[in-house]
Amino acid sequence: MDKLKMSPAERLKDVHIKPIEQECLDRVFEYLINKGPKKDKEANGNHSEKIGPLDLAYTLQFLGCKPSKSDVNLIIWEVDDDLDGYVSRQEFLTMYKRCIDDKTGLEPRKLFNIVQFLMYDKKFKGRVTVEETLQILYVRHGRDKLDDEIKAIFGDDEKNNDGTEKEITYG
Repeated sequence: MDKLKMSPAERLKDVHIKPIEQECLDRVFEYLINKGPKKDKEANGNHSEKIGPLDLAYTLQFLGCKPSKSDVNLIIWEVDDDLDGYVSRQEFLTMYKRCIDDKTGLEPRKLFNIVQFLMYDKKFKGRVTVEETLQILYVRHGRDKLDDEIKAIFGDDEKNNDGTEKEITYG
């Protein structure tokens, strides 16, 4: 079927997440749903397996941001297809597929950018190095585009002036 005649949902069926990406996405989703305070999880009831506003707010604070309540709610609203105020695993994966398939740059990317950073930050320390990004960038973009993607994230230099590996933070 011609891509122009396909609905967005039909196009997403053709977008495949590679196993290493899926492994990282699962790790990040588990991290996000467990980031908020324990009492919030108990109060959430049937939303305990979803990313809630407090989970996202705590994560953003950990990453060095100071989000307002409306900022957090907007990030969730952009991907919350069932409008329950939370991001389910299915909504999370749909958001990821939409963003990696987006050729127009019009797809909402706020949550995607956070998830992308956390996928690189395997130990959740709040910063990433060039080396930590290589595996995912290679899987997604191939060898041909790897250097361009690294430059887009880290700039021209992969090392600091003192020879140590350059690290970036989210905030």
